[in-house]
Amino acid sequence: MDRFSYIALCTLGALVLAWAAVGYFAWTIHSDEIARTVYVEDIQQSSMKDASAVRAHALAEETVKERTQLDELLKVDVVSIANMIESVGKAVGVEMKLGAAQPENAPASDTSIRINAVGFVVEAQGKFSALMRAVQLFETLPVPSSVLRIDIERTPSSGSGSALAPWHMNVYIRVLTTADISS
Repeated sequence: MDRFSYIALCTLGALVLAWAAVGYFAWTIHSDEIARTVYVEDIQQSSMKDASAVRAHALAEETVKERTQLDELLKVDVVSIANMIESVGKAVGVEMKLGAAQPENAPASDTSIRINAVGFVVEAQGKFSALMRAVQLFETLPVPSSVLRIDIERTPSSGSGSALAPWHMNVYIRVLTTADISS
């Protein structure tokens, strides 16, 4: 082998070794950059969790008065709620029957107040306009409540004549309370 070939072969080997070193250097820099990015993201996430916990604690401390008011608003026993619902029927002049009161899963709350939900099934019979007025009153009961389901149907008339046949309605009402409910 002549000298020129030997120098060219050594130069080629040195170039390959140099490029391998450059590639390794670039890979090392890229790996360090990824590690730093992951570290920064972990720190930011941890910081956000800490800030959220501090805000939640401050909010809980600031809302003691409001939570007490909420407890007073929801402190209604199931019998009183049933009486309120029945009084709606008397107020609008419809025949009303309270079918059942069923304990439900209450919406989750972050407060120390234990909130219970009770579902009431109400059957009513009367004129359509009176039934609609009863539904309006159910939606405005003086306790936190919501009308979840309404079924209205016309009942067949028993006699002849032009008198309007009465309507039949089933309503499902959910009421929130802090009263103890045994299931």
